[in-house]
Amino acid sequence: MILKEDSNLKDIFAEVLQNYVTESKQDLAKNSHARFIRDNIPAKIFSVLQLNSNQFKIQASPGQGRWTEVPWIGIFDRDITETATRGYFIVYLFRADMSGVYLSLNQGWTSIKLKFGAKEGRVNLQKLTRGWQKILSSTLNDFSFDQIDLKAIGENTNLPEGYEMGHICGKYYDANMLPDNHVIIDDLRSMLSVYRELKGKMHDLSTEKTNDFILAGDQTGIFDIDEKDDELNHLIITPFGSSLELQDSPAVFHKPKQSDGRGHKVNHIKKQINDMRIGLAGEKMVIEYEKKRLIDEGRDDLVAIIEHTSQEKGDGTGYDILSFDKNGNRKYIEVKTTVGGEDTPFFITDNELQFSILNSDNYTLYRLYEFNAKKRTASFYILEGDMTQAIKFKATTYLTDEFI
Repeated sequence: MILKEDSNLKDIFAEVLQNYVTESKQDLAKNSHARFIRDNIPAKIFSVLQLNSNQFKIQASPGQGRWTEVPWIGIFDRDITETATRGYFIVYLFRADMSGVYLSLNQGWTSIKLKFGAKEGRVNLQKLTRGWQKILSSTLNDFSFDQIDLKAIGENTNLPEGYEMGHICGKYYDANMLPDNHVIIDDLRSMLSVYRELKGKMHDLSTEKTNDFILAGDQTGIFDIDEKDDELNHLIITPFGSSLELQDSPAVFHKPKQSDGRGHKVNHIKKQINDMRIGLAGEKMVIEYEKKRLIDEGRDDLVAIIEHTSQEKGDGTGYDILSFDKNGNRKYIEVKTTVGGEDTPFFITDNELQFSILNSDNYTLYRLYEFNAKKRTASFYILEGDMTQAIKFKATTYLTDEFI
């Protein structure tokens, strides 16, 4: 099958939509329709858009070894990715029933699944999708956030499902109402502009580090992509292998040094963002510590039911983590993490104090200090019971000042 000289993108889409189902019943290897998709379509898009092949790769696939339910045409910025298995890319996705085709800004599902496993990978891919939608929202006037439905019902729906979850934004063209060719081209050029915007937001980070940042942002609720700490983000997403060193709680809580009286300009918003991320990383480290402790105590059965309460139920419960002692009793853990030493004051809310009073037999505060994201380490001590009997406060809702 050879394109006519005056064939356009509308003609290309119509050809696939009208003939794919019938052609896919034939042998794939020598099929002219499959060659048309693989060879002619990328060449036509390169010609229409005048893209630089050193910068962009265009690949179209009717399947490998056997016909795929969802044929696709991918446009890849080589600085980001050259494959649909990882990174971010533009892709045309044809519905399995050929009722229409989507123009989609999408991301690689396979690499996410390999890193996190299928179950957690699905959750994280959807978080990445939401994160990019928030980051790019100001540039997406021409495209929809609506979920896509590829109508895949065959034996292997894993990849179509990945495309559906990884869809950031796009547009749908109904097979019976394909728009004029100039509209299709204008839409693709607009999507290339969004793709360039996404690339700029990556700030030359790798896909993996960018994903770490966005997933950390999903957990903290902050998507200021200019505020990136690679080690801290990576620790939040993958706390495995972090190390906590238990110390005795100090007999005397020394007051921190007083200010020298000179003014210091502080970016309070930036500090708050960083403190939130440090706090979340500390919680993740404590969860890993608790898992190891329970395994060492022969209570492997309790590891799977440790709950990261502040993430699953929000910050209003009065504690961060639900764990257990070796007898299976509940252990409510509040985590306080700072970069500074053991004398560094930390904030505790009235709600947390009240919860410690009402649950003093099961309440524990893990005080992490000298936190180091790069080394993935911190020291910590433990306070138990009613915190009003363990710590003195300054009333700033509340800032710890000294031990009782």
